[in-house]
Amino acid sequence: MRIRFVWGLTAAIGGALLWRKMRKKALSQRWEQHMSESERDSRSARTRIVILGGGFGGLATALRLEKELGAAEDVSILVIDRDNDLLFTPLLWTVAAGRTNPNDVIVPIRDFQKGRRFHVLHAEVEQIELEQKIVHTSAGARPYDILVIALGSNTVVPNLPGLRELALGFRTPADALQLRNHLIDAIEAAHHTDDPVQQQAWLTFVVGGAGDTGVELAAIIQDYLMAGLFDEYPWLVEAPIRVIVVGRAERLLPMSEPATTKVVERVLQKEGIEVLTRTSITGVTRTSVQTSRGSIAARTLFWAAGITAPEVVRRLGVSHAANGAVMVDDFLNIPGYGNVYVIGDSAWAYDSVNGHAVPPTAQAARQQGEYVGKTIAIRYMGGHAYPYRYVTLGHLALLGHHTAVARIGSWTLYGPAIWLLWHLVYLWRNPSWSKRIRLVVDWLLSAMLGRETGQLRLLSGLPQHDKVLETA
Repeated sequence: MRIRFVWGLTAAIGGALLWRKMRKKALSQRWEQHMSESERDSRSARTRIVILGGGFGGLATALRLEKELGAAEDVSILVIDRDNDLLFTPLLWTVAAGRTNPNDVIVPIRDFQKGRRFHVLHAEVEQIELEQKIVHTSAGARPYDILVIALGSNTVVPNLPGLRELALGFRTPADALQLRNHLIDAIEAAHHTDDPVQQQAWLTFVVGGAGDTGVELAAIIQDYLMAGLFDEYPWLVEAPIRVIVVGRAERLLPMSEPATTKVVERVLQKEGIEVLTRTSITGVTRTSVQTSRGSIAARTLFWAAGITAPEVVRRLGVSHAANGAVMVDDFLNIPGYGNVYVIGDSAWAYDSVNGHAVPPTAQAARQQGEYVGKTIAIRYMGGHAYPYRYVTLGHLALLGHHTAVARIGSWTLYGPAIWLLWHLVYLWRNPSWSKRIRLVVDWLLSAMLGRETGQLRLLSGLPQHDKVLETA
């Protein structure tokens, strides 16, 4: 039996090494077609297209431009981003739930560049001069003929007592790990005290914000506590755990259909999650969260309410929405600047037909990137572009242990089948085959062997470049 196992394992490793060798050979043939672009080449191109941001919107723009204008020798396409990877944000929930390796939810930007003619500059965007058509970066100034701003958004931390110092954020893989670390610390602390008041405070977890992020965050906290940590801490079944979602709007998910809201609220309450709508958080201490309805004894507050455009976008001398996003026209241009497009969370856009606001989601950013890439190509070739239309492909949200909700057309569906659909959709949308394989392995191992319950200490919280201190 052991000999067969050893031979099988050896054959599997040998096959994997052979496949990797063949894959590297195939990629090397593609790389022969890829030419690195110098700064001089970029500056001397007849049409210089600069894309700020390598997220869903920015990369969708670059890939569409590559498809439409890849053969044009006089066009330079340059993507500038402060990071060298695309964070596949929806999958952060599975990292927080102890089911996915953090490295498997990011894809290096240069993986998209292989065999293609767009280029990448790893640098921080410091200033945009619209009149001079120049972008200033930490790696120097870059002139442009066409500019696409896809810099995403930052988390707003209001100027409330204790909030900036004590609230935990959720935007990065480090934050997902910190969520797990903090939950383990909290239940350990609760286990060490005999005071029921202190124990209740340690086991109460408040989520500020009742939008998509807040709802999914609350569900994942409940899921990790009960499905992830229960085997390690069996006394949790009798513990007075409270997970509370607090939102200022009249209902959960205010940008979703009312039918979806009702389903989500019913599912959350079934899982034991409390929902407080029309409630504002007014402050936080180490032992409590103050709200407009009174004080909640809690030692944990996760903040998931509100986003704003990055400072470099807010400094632009153009019209902005209340959250700093740039007001754009029906072609996603800044009015008066037909060569400048703004997409994703940095833009305040409307559907050109029904006038509805476009939601700040990865789906919308990707769709806008596709549209802008195609529009730039049409205008480059002298054609007439059509106004932007936002067509939703539906909405998916993870709601905890083997449960998810989907809004597809006029239907709102939920349950284990939708939970499986959620995984399949985001697996399919992941652009890297190697990451897809790793994700499937992660999920299978967690199902067979259990969740990851070890603490991995990393610098976390809201990163300094993502922490916006609201002064008003």
